[in-house]
Amino acid sequence: MNNELASNLNQLMNIGDGFFENFGEPFFTMDSADNMKSDITETKDGYQVTVDIPGVDKENIDLSYDQDVLSIKVKRNSALDKKDEKQNVIASERSYGEYVRNYRLPDVAGDKISAKSDKGVLTINLPKAEKKETGHKIEIG
Repeated sequence: MNNELASNLNQLMNIGDGFFENFGEPFFTMDSADNMKSDITETKDGYQVTVDIPGVDKENIDLSYDQDVLSIKVKRNSALDKKDEKQNVIASERSYGEYVRNYRLPDVAGDKISAKSDKGVLTINLPKAEKKETGHKIEIG
């Protein structure tokens, strides 16, 4: 058997190594983008950001807007009570931890931003600021 074929067979046999050691753990990890799916719409008057955050109380949401960036920080607690020693958990797919999403949304009137959380959906309205005149033609006399 040539070396390339032997190497490929060895790699194939090693795919299953550790499978049973990690039984019940997810095959992939989820980042903030996976845990906080969002939609952003823009009108002439502002932006609306809608974020899915099922199972998160509004006390565990931190919103800020600074230097044209909307930051959403969510703290999700595990639904599994670790103190219950009578429960034999085989797998738990509920995610927990702290997740952060940042969105660059320019020209927002920061003091007029509003947000509400309802049935696992966070809706943030960001009105646009009055446009400032950035330049003008100067006549030479």
